[in-house]
Amino acid sequence: MIGFLTLLKREIMRFLKDAIDTIAPPTISVILFLLIFGVGLGSRLGDVHGVPYIQFMTPGLLLLAIVRNAFLNPAYSLFQARWYGNIADFLVSPLSVEQIALAILLGGVARGLVVGALVLVAAWLLTGITVAQPMWALGYALAVAVAFAGVGCIVGLWTRGWEGVGAIDTFVLDPLVMLGGVFYSLEMVRGVPLIEPLTALNPFTYITEGFRAAMLGEAEAHVLTGLVLTLALGVICVGVVIALFRVGYHLKA
Repeated sequence: MIGFLTLLKREIMRFLKDAIDTIAPPTISVILFLLIFGVGLGSRLGDVHGVPYIQFMTPGLLLLAIVRNAFLNPAYSLFQARWYGNIADFLVSPLSVEQIALAILLGGVARGLVVGALVLVAAWLLTGITVAQPMWALGYALAVAVAFAGVGCIVGLWTRGWEGVGAIDTFVLDPLVMLGGVFYSLEMVRGVPLIEPLTALNPFTYITEGFRAAMLGEAEAHVLTGLVLTLALGVICVGVVIALFRVGYHLKA
């Protein structure tokens, strides 16, 4: 376990040492969303499902921060290790491929949860939001971080260039999350062409609503619906990552 813990520590220190680039920007971005859409426009939008708009959007923004950071850390870490060739150092070590994969994945989970915790503190200071079901919310956040850290590992192994990670982030994750009910409810877009069907068919909508239910105590979808989807995604992604490591997919080329 010493080797596994050492690699995990490396992955965590990798983003902590460069916090000005890895931790500060996503935290500040979410705070700006809260200030502009919540504090600035929230009073004009009124309540959504019985809670102020700024508190309604907070769970979605928190989830957005966790998803993007859990994804980006292993994606860039793995591709960078492949690009510079130091992935070979991992492969010739006494560590099993499962330990290597899980250490890199858990590094992404750690970054996602660190940024999520900072965003939650900022949201509490700005909005006074409290967590209705803390254990459900914590379990949800952990499951989401694991799932999207797994996605990040897959992309980090798949991409052949630096632009590959950015392309998945911009053209897949951003639309998936933004059209997943972060800033609006299903009721708010009822009858809106294109937006309503895209939101209703988007699995991330139910993940967001489930997390919102855990945070606020109620939402349009039950907390278990999104949690089951998240756990299923997490199991699939972790399984794929371990399978790719076992066959050496893009690890030696």
